[in-house]
Amino acid sequence: MAEKITVSKEAIVLEKWSVVMSEELGGVVLLMFPAQGDPIPFIMRPGQAVTLGHDLQTFPEIRKPTVQ
Repeated sequence: MAEKITVSKEAIVLEKWSVVMSEELGGVVLLMFPAQGDPIPFIMRPGQAVTLGHDLQTFPEIRKPTVQ
């Protein structure tokens, strides 16, 4: 019988973040500094960084509930 895998989603509260281009790694390094815990580094290709930046700037529309 196959094992059941449970995936949980968590939100991270960020105090700050920074982005640098690393020629040594050949990519973009995004450093996220959460309110609690150690910094989290993400290494991305330049194209991935552009896509992420675009996604972060375009929030999905959240409709207000209507009262009937």
